[in-house]
Amino acid sequence: MRSAMTVWVVLGWALTSAAFAGYTVDGSLSDWGVTPFVDWIPNPPADFTETNNVNFYHAAAYSESYDFEAMYFDNDAGQLYLGVVSSHPLVPLEGAGDIGIDLNGDMTVSEHGVVTGLEYALLVGADHVGQVRHDPVWSLTTAKEWPDGWQGSPFRALGGTVVGEGTVAVAHYPNLEFGTYILEAAVPWDIVGGYGQAWFVGLHMSNWCGNDSINLHGSVTGPPVVIPAPGALVLVGLGASLVGWWRRGRGPISGR
Repeated sequence: MRSAMTVWVVLGWALTSAAFAGYTVDGSLSDWGVTPFVDWIPNPPADFTETNNVNFYHAAAYSESYDFEAMYFDNDAGQLYLGVVSSHPLVPLEGAGDIGIDLNGDMTVSEHGVVTGLEYALLVGADHVGQVRHDPVWSLTTAKEWPDGWQGSPFRALGGTVVGEGTVAVAHYPNLEFGTYILEAAVPWDIVGGYGQAWFVGLHMSNWCGNDSINLHGSVTGPPVVIPAPGALVLVGLGASLVGWWRRGRGPISGR
């Protein structure tokens, strides 16, 4: 019985995932249909924002060496996927920030790029790369304080509750423009509340100074997928057997 139930769970997941492409997390955006600096537009239904050589937040001392070029989001029934392209290093201990994730639709971005409403963090910039934390305390950037806060904040996630691990890959392309980093990541839905709990996703990333940051509001693709736990499958099978036994015992049910 256990083997049969396992087969059905896997088969059900495969069938419900068939409409989604899925991504290989390897630091390349080729499977998104993206060629940085040539074609920024991903294959549908992925969401993206392209900010190459643009700073929306009036950051002090902004330059190409701090430039975030683009950010991407997509999902399937098992995971949410994201990608970031940046001139600034996206590796630990070199000024990369962690990625903030909003799943309840309350992410806001102020005039100078100060972001609130990020209840999850995917660690990228320090130790424990790939760790996912809920309700972290966010550290601020450093370069410039405006009336609405420190530009491009927040930066890194401190504390919080560890809920699981995502997958992170970063590749450096030294001959792409002036040197470019591409980050790809995947976060399992089941460690952040489950697929179908969120219809919109907010993403944020900054560097240590906040001279540039990038934000994206994306939409979750596809209907909610509910895979019963093994115990629930046992109950369903038991219920069907009881109904069959009851009908056999009573014979045909005639209308009145």
